[in-house]
Amino acid sequence: MKTILSLTAASLIALSASAFAAPQAATTAPAATTAPPVAHMTHAERKAAKKQIEADEKMAMAECKKMKGAEEKACKKDARAKEKAAKAELKAKP
Repeated sequence: MKTILSLTAASLIALSASAFAAPQAATTAPAATTAPPVAHMTHAERKAAKKQIEADEKMAMAECKKMKGAEEKACKKDARAKEKAAKAELKAKP
């Protein structure tokens, strides 16, 4: 009886150790993918992108003028927010 209990305990410990080791091995593996190198924008590219953002905002504002009241106000607010976000994104690029 004592040997059966000892063997059962030993096998349970072995099984539990392997169960805990398996997930640990999966989480400690290094990442297989890495980010590609980022190309830096030239001054001319940055200037052209800024002009494009401003032109897009002007077009959006012109579309907003076709609307009236609260709808026009919301449209203009959205156009300004999109321009601001696009400029911030451009500024954040290397």
